[in-house]
Amino acid sequence: MGRIDVISGNLPVLRELRDRMTQHDLAERVGVSRRTIARLESGEVADPGVDLMQRIAAALGVSLTHLISSPLRPVILPIPTELCDRLADPEILDAITRELKR
Repeated sequence: MGRIDVISGNLPVLRELRDRMTQHDLAERVGVSRRTIARLESGEVADPGVDLMQRIAAALGVSLTHLISSPLRPVILPIPTELCDRLADPEILDAITRELKR
């Protein structure tokens, strides 16, 4: 699976996890058109550039690594609110991911 495929698959998952953020909402936060986000999600953009990917990752509250490196799959788990709040921190998510890859 290529990087563009990972990005196009991860964007809708991450938008959904961020309170069902729309393409338009994400585009506004990043400073691009909704069409640009749609093209990224459909895999039409061959090289989106690091700057754009960093801005998108920041707007989605994840690290660049989580956006572009591995396919994400949404999972629904009942967990305490305070743990959920801690998991929203990109640094915590990165640490958990590193630990699970061992």
